[in-house]
Amino acid sequence: MTKLWLNGDMLDADTARIDPADRGFLLGDGAFETMRYEAGAVRRWPRHRARLESALLNIEIACPDFDTLEAAAAQLCEANALERARVRLTVSRGPSGGGLAPPADAMPTVLITASALPGAQQAQSATIVESARRDARNISSRFKLTDYADMLAARRDAVRRGADMALVLSADDHVSSADSANVFWVTEGRVYTPDLSCGCLPGTSRAALIAALKAEGEAVIEGRFTPEAVMQAEAAFVTNAVRGVVPLARVNDRDFPSADSATARFAALCDAAP
Repeated sequence: MTKLWLNGDMLDADTARIDPADRGFLLGDGAFETMRYEAGAVRRWPRHRARLESALLNIEIACPDFDTLEAAAAQLCEANALERARVRLTVSRGPSGGGLAPPADAMPTVLITASALPGAQQAQSATIVESARRDARNISSRFKLTDYADMLAARRDAVRRGADMALVLSADDHVSSADSANVFWVTEGRVYTPDLSCGCLPGTSRAALIAALKAEGEAVIEGRFTPEAVMQAEAAFVTNAVRGVVPLARVNDRDFPSADSATARFAALCDAAP
């Protein structure tokens, strides 16, 4: 029986209950982190903790005891006999009903779930969509909020067009990110990625890879780039916390080498980085 952790209790997933008045369900009033668990610990926990703590402070939800949550995530993976897992930690404002102004005494709902880590990811295809935009002025560009409707719309649009994922532009038509990952590309041996002013999420794997490359003396060029910069690249890939580096084999009608040796090196660097 699959277990989950809800408000301090380890429960069977099929008997756990979240109050129908929970604002996370009613209004998307919450934040979350999706993380990788392996070797008995949550990877890059300090980075995930810092981002989630900042998100909760920003949207004014009381922060839980993060030390307790780190231990609970490991215990949950052990309870589900998972040596390598995808762990999601979600914090909502709790069961305080609808209405834009929440009560001051709201009690947050804290949920941790764990599932088997996906196997090695094959190269993916992407398409640039117009159904959603990222704007650095919005808090959803800085944190993983439970209101994910815009990126879900982008993914549906991409799938309808035969791609695995969407590439999303900023409010002023620069490349921002994939719908659930950061995007990088290589041109003339140099690594490029949108900077945070383009509304891309400050991803934990993004930060780890940039730091690892800089430690090896390689510059990562962060800037504001038009879609043509990606289309003219020699290789492209995306990063996220669960899958690490995943090559892009196709963007729109442009094919990229899916077994590029440089991309394989980036994947190894990202996996090894703290």
